[in-house]
Amino acid sequence: GVRPRLLDLFCCAGGAGMGYHRTGFDVIGVDIKPQPRYPFAFIQADVMALDDRFLRFFDAIHASPPCQGYTEMRAPGTIGAPKLIDPLRRKLDATGLPYIIENVDGARWDMKNPVTLCGSMFGLGAQGHDLLRHRLFEASFPLLAPECRHSDRPVIGVYGGHARRRSAKHGGRGTRDIWEGGHKAAASEAMGIDWMTLGELSEAIPPAYTEFLGRQMLAQIAPERRLAA
Repeated sequence: GVRPRLLDLFCCAGGAGMGYHRTGFDVIGVDIKPQPRYPFAFIQADVMALDDRFLRFFDAIHASPPCQGYTEMRAPGTIGAPKLIDPLRRKLDATGLPYIIENVDGARWDMKNPVTLCGSMFGLGAQGHDLLRHRLFEASFPLLAPECRHSDRPVIGVYGGHARRRSAKHGGRGTRDIWEGGHKAAASEAMGIDWMTLGELSEAIPPAYTEFLGRQMLAQIAPERRLAA
């Protein structure tokens, strides 16, 4: 069988790409910044300037446009940050290819019928803590998603270059976050990612999310392009 080709736009260090790779795609990433730890073929380029003929070389597309313009956290770099989901959607629609767009919960207003994925759906976590990490996914085809399985265990958050205990009652903000092996060890375990820096982990999508979505994406690919079982 022939492995279908997936274009991973705004790829960062490859959390999303790894999930699709595990599903059976050949993955090529594109990002405007260098990504020395991206685990697959990589092209440094402005995604919004890519030629439509190049996009059509692929069988499917995943895109994670910057979330800074949508996040509800008012950190440096968020004020005035671009909101790219709508122009990106128009660009992807023009290809006629199946695609998925990912972003944070604050982008819900700019997305069409997104589904939410959560680490609790996939048993993600570390050192007695659950990873929730809600992310929205819009697709050019119907997506299915399980329900969240939040528990009473404390929550680990991976953001800002740290692994944080999210709930005050479980030792969250205002207390020291101490993890066996350090912040990177806890964040890597929680995310299911062992090749990134803490900063890269803070921006990543757990591969379990796109491995789940990738199986649905494969069903949209012409049979002759799917990986033989």
